[in-house]
Amino acid sequence: MMDLSRSIQQSSPFFLKRVKYFLSRLFGTRLQKAKGIYFVTVNGHRFKRLILCDSFLATEIEQHLDDYRESGYFPPVVARYEHEIWLEYVEGTSVRSVDEHFVLKLAEFYATIYGNNPILLNTKESSFPGRLVQDLRFLHQINVLTQDAYSDLQIAVHDSMPPQVWVGDEYTDPVLKNFILRKENERICVVDVDGLSGNQLLGIGVAKACARWLGPYQSLFFSALSKKGAPDFQAYFNFVELCFLAKWMKRAFLEQDWKVIDPSLFDRFRHS
Repeated sequence: MMDLSRSIQQSSPFFLKRVKYFLSRLFGTRLQKAKGIYFVTVNGHRFKRLILCDSFLATEIEQHLDDYRESGYFPPVVARYEHEIWLEYVEGTSVRSVDEHFVLKLAEFYATIYGNNPILLNTKESSFPGRLVQDLRFLHQINVLTQDAYSDLQIAVHDSMPPQVWVGDEYTDPVLKNFILRKENERICVVDVDGLSGNQLLGIGVAKACARWLGPYQSLFFSALSKKGAPDFQAYFNFVELCFLAKWMKRAFLEQDWKVIDPSLFDRFRHS
Protein backbone atom coordinates (compact mmCIF):
# COMPACT_ATOMS: atom_id res chain seq x y z
CA MET A 1 0.00 0.00 0.00
CA MET A 2 1.30 3.47 -0.87
CA ASP A 3 2.53 5.44 2.12
CA LEU A 4 0.87 8.83 1.73
CA SER A 5 2.85 10.09 4.69
CA ARG A 6 5.71 10.31 2.23
CA SER A 7 3.90 12.99 0.22
CA ILE A 8 5.56 16.39 0.40
CA GLN A 9 4.16 19.60 -1.08
CA GLN A 10 6.31 22.64 -1.78
CA SER A 11 5.22 26.05 -2.96
CA SER A 12 6.38 27.40 -6.29
CA PRO A 13 9.53 29.57 -6.02
CA PHE A 14 7.27 32.42 -7.17
CA PHE A 15 4.88 31.93 -4.23
CA LEU A 16 5.85 35.13 -2.38
CA LYS A 17 5.56 37.12 -5.58
CA ARG A 18 2.05 35.78 -6.10
CA VAL A 19 1.09 36.64 -2.52
CA LYS A 20 2.26 40.20 -3.13
CA TYR A 21 0.21 40.38 -6.33
CA PHE A 22 -2.86 38.97 -4.55
CA LEU A 23 -2.67 41.57 -1.80
CA SER A 24 -2.24 44.40 -4.31
CA ARG A 25 -5.29 43.13 -6.21
CA LEU A 26 -7.30 42.73 -3.00
CA PHE A 27 -6.69 46.33 -1.93
CA GLY A 28 -6.62 48.00 -5.34
CA THR A 29 -7.39 47.62 -9.03
CA ARG A 30 -4.46 45.49 -10.09
CA LEU A 31 -5.28 42.44 -12.23
CA GLN A 32 -3.52 39.15 -11.55
CA LYS A 33 -4.21 35.55 -12.47
CA ALA A 34 -5.83 33.57 -9.67
CA LYS A 35 -3.53 30.58 -9.90
CA GLY A 36 -1.65 28.44 -7.41
CA ILE A 37 1.40 26.33 -8.30
CA TYR A 38 2.86 23.64 -6.06
CA PHE A 39 5.41 20.88 -6.49
CA VAL A 40 4.41 17.62 -4.85
CA THR A 41 6.68 14.65 -4.16
CA VAL A 42 4.89 11.31 -3.69
CA ASN A 43 7.03 8.26 -2.89
CA GLY A 44 10.02 9.82 -4.60
CA HIS A 45 8.21 11.03 -7.74
CA ARG A 46 7.66 14.74 -8.38
CA PHE A 47 4.49 16.28 -9.79
CA LYS A 48 3.33 19.81 -10.54
CA ARG A 49 -0.02 20.79 -9.03
CA LEU A 50 -1.77 23.63 -10.81
CA ILE A 51 -4.80 25.14 -9.05
CA LEU A 52 -6.98 27.44 -11.16
CA CYS A 53 -9.91 29.67 -10.28
CA ASP A 54 -12.59 27.39 -11.75
CA SER A 55 -13.15 23.97 -13.28
CA PHE A 56 -13.93 25.38 -16.74
CA LEU A 57 -10.37 26.65 -17.18
CA ALA A 58 -8.89 23.42 -15.83
CA THR A 59 -11.01 21.34 -18.20
CA GLU A 60 -10.10 23.56 -21.15
CA ILE A 61 -6.37 23.25 -20.42
CA GLU A 62 -6.68 19.48 -20.03
CA GLN A 63 -8.42 19.20 -23.40
CA HIS A 64 -5.76 21.28 -25.15
CA LEU A 65 -2.98 19.22 -23.59
CA ASP A 66 -4.67 16.01 -24.70
CA ASP A 67 -4.33 17.18 -28.32
CA TYR A 68 -0.54 17.24 -27.92
CA ARG A 69 -0.08 14.21 -25.68
CA GLU A 70 2.03 12.37 -28.26
CA SER A 71 4.19 15.37 -29.18
CA GLY A 72 6.19 15.47 -25.96
CA TYR A 73 6.07 19.25 -25.98
CA PHE A 74 4.07 19.47 -22.74
CA PRO A 75 4.18 17.57 -19.43
CA PRO A 76 1.75 14.62 -19.35
CA VAL A 77 -1.50 15.18 -17.45
CA VAL A 78 -1.71 12.89 -14.42
CA ALA A 79 -5.16 13.98 -13.27
CA ARG A 80 -7.69 16.75 -13.49
CA TYR A 81 -10.17 17.16 -10.65
CA GLU A 82 -12.55 20.11 -10.56
CA HIS A 83 -10.37 23.22 -10.76
CA GLU A 84 -6.92 21.65 -10.46
CA ILE A 85 -4.55 19.74 -12.73
CA TRP A 86 -1.67 17.45 -11.77
CA LEU A 87 1.18 17.17 -14.27
CA GLU A 88 4.25 15.01 -14.37
CA TYR A 89 7.39 16.92 -13.40
CA VAL A 90 9.70 16.91 -16.42
CA GLU A 91 13.45 16.96 -15.86
CA GLY A 92 15.37 19.22 -18.16
CA THR A 93 17.78 22.07 -18.70
CA SER A 94 16.60 25.66 -18.40
CA VAL A 95 16.93 27.82 -21.52
CA ARG A 96 19.10 30.75 -20.47
CA SER A 97 20.35 31.97 -23.85
CA VAL A 98 19.22 31.85 -27.46
CA ASP A 99 21.09 30.49 -30.45
CA GLU A 100 20.18 29.27 -33.93
CA HIS A 101 19.82 25.69 -32.72
CA PHE A 102 17.15 26.67 -30.19
CA VAL A 103 15.34 28.88 -32.72
CA LEU A 104 15.02 25.92 -35.09
CA LYS A 105 13.61 23.82 -32.25
CA LEU A 106 11.13 26.61 -31.51
CA ALA A 107 10.03 26.74 -35.16
CA GLU A 108 9.38 23.00 -35.06
CA PHE A 109 7.35 23.45 -31.86
CA TYR A 110 5.18 26.22 -33.31
CA ALA A 111 4.71 24.34 -36.59
CA THR A 112 3.21 21.50 -34.54
CA ILE A 113 0.88 23.85 -32.67
CA TYR A 114 -0.18 25.77 -35.77
CA GLY A 115 -0.72 22.58 -37.74
CA ASN A 116 -3.54 21.38 -35.48
CA ASN A 117 -6.64 22.14 -37.59
CA PRO A 118 -6.14 25.88 -38.31
CA ILE A 119 -8.92 27.71 -40.12
CA LEU A 120 -8.83 30.67 -42.48
CA LEU A 121 -11.33 33.41 -41.62
CA ASN A 122 -12.51 36.59 -43.29
CA THR A 123 -10.78 39.21 -41.17
CA LYS A 124 -13.64 41.69 -41.07
CA GLU A 125 -16.04 38.96 -39.96
CA SER A 126 -13.71 37.95 -37.10
CA SER A 127 -13.42 39.57 -33.69
CA PHE A 128 -9.77 40.61 -34.05
CA PRO A 129 -10.11 44.03 -35.73
CA GLY A 130 -12.73 45.10 -33.17
CA ARG A 131 -10.57 43.98 -30.27
CA LEU A 132 -7.56 45.82 -31.67
CA VAL A 133 -9.54 49.04 -32.12
CA GLN A 134 -10.88 48.79 -28.56
CA ASP A 135 -7.43 48.09 -27.09
CA LEU A 136 -5.97 51.14 -28.85
CA ARG A 137 -8.92 53.25 -27.69
CA PHE A 138 -8.30 52.18 -24.09
CA LEU A 139 -4.59 53.06 -24.36
CA HIS A 140 -5.59 56.49 -25.67
CA GLN A 141 -8.16 56.98 -22.89
CA ILE A 142 -5.54 56.35 -20.19
CA ASN A 143 -3.02 58.64 -21.95
CA VAL A 144 -0.54 55.96 -22.98
CA LEU A 145 -1.18 57.02 -26.58
CA THR A 146 -1.30 60.69 -27.55
CA GLN A 147 -4.01 61.93 -29.87
CA ASP A 148 -1.57 62.02 -32.81
CA ALA A 149 -0.34 58.49 -32.11
CA TYR A 150 -3.89 57.20 -31.72
CA SER A 151 -4.97 58.78 -35.02
CA ASP A 152 -1.95 57.33 -36.85
CA LEU A 153 -2.55 53.87 -35.42
CA GLN A 154 -6.19 53.91 -36.50
CA ILE A 155 -4.90 54.37 -40.05
CA ALA A 156 -2.32 51.63 -39.49
CA VAL A 157 -5.06 49.19 -38.46
CA HIS A 158 -6.86 49.79 -41.74
CA ASP A 159 -3.71 49.58 -43.87
CA SER A 160 -2.27 46.45 -42.23
CA MET A 161 -5.49 44.44 -42.06
CA PRO A 162 -5.36 41.42 -44.41
CA PRO A 163 -8.45 40.05 -46.20
CA GLN A 164 -8.12 36.76 -44.30
CA VAL A 165 -6.38 35.54 -41.14
CA TRP A 166 -5.39 32.14 -39.80
CA VAL A 167 -6.98 31.16 -36.49
CA GLY A 168 -6.35 28.15 -34.27
CA ASP A 169 -4.19 26.86 -31.44
CA GLU A 170 -1.51 29.15 -30.07
CA TYR A 171 1.08 29.18 -27.33
CA THR A 172 0.81 32.73 -26.09
CA ASP A 173 3.54 32.99 -23.45
CA PRO A 174 6.92 32.08 -25.02
CA VAL A 175 9.19 33.66 -22.43
CA LEU A 176 12.42 31.72 -22.02
CA LYS A 177 11.70 30.62 -18.46
CA ASN A 178 8.70 28.66 -19.73
CA PHE A 179 10.87 26.33 -21.82
CA ILE A 180 13.21 23.55 -20.84
CA LEU A 181 15.16 21.06 -22.92
CA ARG A 182 14.39 17.48 -21.95
CA LYS A 183 17.36 15.58 -20.57
CA GLU A 184 16.72 12.46 -22.64
CA ASN A 185 16.51 14.05 -26.11
CA GLU A 186 17.09 17.85 -25.87
CA ARG A 187 13.53 18.36 -27.12
CA ILE A 188 11.63 21.48 -26.07
CA CYS A 189 9.14 21.03 -23.25
CA VAL A 190 6.82 23.82 -22.12
CA VAL A 191 6.42 23.95 -18.36
CA ASP A 192 3.82 26.76 -18.13
CA VAL A 193 0.89 24.99 -19.77
CA ASP A 194 -1.86 27.58 -19.34
CA GLY A 195 -0.35 29.59 -22.19
CA LEU A 196 -1.73 26.97 -24.61
CA SER A 197 -5.12 28.06 -25.92
CA GLY A 198 -7.42 27.77 -28.91
CA ASN A 199 -9.29 30.13 -31.23
CA GLN A 200 -6.38 32.56 -31.31
CA LEU A 201 -5.00 34.76 -34.06
CA LEU A 202 -2.03 32.69 -35.22
CA GLY A 203 1.29 34.44 -34.71
CA ILE A 204 0.39 36.19 -31.45
CA GLY A 205 2.84 33.99 -29.55
CA VAL A 206 5.57 34.61 -32.12
CA ALA A 207 4.95 38.36 -31.86
CA LYS A 208 5.55 38.20 -28.12
CA ALA A 209 8.71 36.16 -28.62
CA CYS A 210 9.94 38.74 -31.14
CA ALA A 211 9.25 41.57 -28.70
CA ARG A 212 11.09 39.77 -25.90
CA TRP A 213 14.03 37.87 -27.43
CA LEU A 214 13.41 36.37 -30.89
CA GLY A 215 13.85 39.60 -32.88
CA PRO A 216 17.45 39.01 -34.08
CA TYR A 217 16.47 35.53 -35.27
CA GLN A 218 13.14 36.44 -36.84
CA SER A 219 14.17 35.67 -40.44
CA LEU A 220 15.63 32.30 -39.49
CA PHE A 221 12.52 31.43 -37.50
CA PHE A 222 10.08 32.28 -40.30
CA SER A 223 12.17 30.42 -42.86
CA ALA A 224 12.17 27.29 -40.69
CA LEU A 225 8.46 27.67 -39.91
CA SER A 226 7.62 27.90 -43.62
CA LYS A 227 9.65 24.77 -44.41
CA LYS A 228 7.58 22.89 -41.83
CA GLY A 229 4.40 23.76 -43.75
CA ALA A 230 2.83 25.99 -41.09
CA PRO A 231 0.03 28.41 -42.06
CA ASP A 232 1.56 31.54 -43.57
CA PHE A 233 0.84 34.66 -41.53
CA GLN A 234 4.18 36.31 -42.28
CA ALA A 235 2.67 38.43 -45.08
CA TYR A 236 0.42 40.20 -42.55
CA PHE A 237 2.63 39.90 -39.49
CA ASN A 238 2.45 43.68 -38.94
CA PHE A 239 -1.26 43.29 -38.19
CA VAL A 240 -0.56 40.38 -35.83
CA GLU A 241 2.16 42.37 -34.05
CA LEU A 242 -0.12 45.37 -33.66
CA CYS A 243 -2.86 43.17 -32.19
CA PHE A 244 -0.37 41.65 -29.77
CA LEU A 245 1.26 44.92 -28.76
CA ALA A 246 -2.02 46.72 -28.02
CA LYS A 247 -3.35 43.83 -25.93
CA TRP A 248 0.00 43.30 -24.15
CA MET A 249 0.34 46.95 -23.18
CA LYS A 250 -3.28 47.18 -22.06
CA ARG A 251 -2.86 44.16 -19.82
CA ALA A 252 0.46 45.47 -18.49
CA PHE A 253 -1.26 48.69 -17.46
CA LEU A 254 -4.04 46.80 -15.68
CA GLU A 255 -1.47 44.57 -13.96
CA GLN A 256 0.66 47.64 -13.10
CA ASP A 257 3.65 46.15 -14.90
CA TRP A 258 5.06 49.56 -15.65
CA LYS A 259 8.26 48.39 -17.35
CA VAL A 260 6.20 47.15 -20.32
CA ILE A 261 4.47 50.51 -20.85
CA ASP A 262 6.47 52.02 -23.71
CA PRO A 263 4.47 54.03 -26.28
CA SER A 264 7.53 54.23 -28.56
CA LEU A 265 7.00 50.55 -29.44
CA PHE A 266 4.08 51.72 -31.60
CA ASP A 267 6.18 54.23 -33.57
CA ARG A 268 7.15 51.85 -36.37
CA PHE A 269 3.46 51.29 -37.19
CA ARG A 270 2.74 54.99 -37.58
CA HIS A 271 2.75 56.91 -40.86
CA SER A 272 5.62 59.35 -41.22
